[in-house]
Amino acid sequence: MSRYSLRPLAAHADLFEVAIGWDAGLGTFFATVFGTPGGNLEPDVRLACGTTPREVVDVGDILAVAARFAEIPKGLAGQLERDRIARPHDPKCPAVRLLEDILWHGQH
Repeated sequence: MSRYSLRPLAAHADLFEVAIGWDAGLGTFFATVFGTPGGNLEPDVRLACGTTPREVVDVGDILAVAARFAEIPKGLAGQLERDRIARPHDPKCPAVRLLEDILWHGQH
């Protein structure tokens, strides 16, 4: 899994962090938008995209989601693609099969 922390846009001063990356186990790119920490000092999750198997397989799609909330550094698309190529999703991997069975309850 890769994970990069992005700087929220100035218009989103209520955000703490936007995380983006590649999850080889799920075979999906992901983006998570965190609000500023609340009373329990934990940031709340405002948006979570790419949380199910193969939900977001195109890097452009996940960058479009993240761009609504954060600055996208030059070269991030290429880095995410390199992450995907370096750690491809392997549906035959026992850990991946177990994870998919848990998430899908054996219905795939």
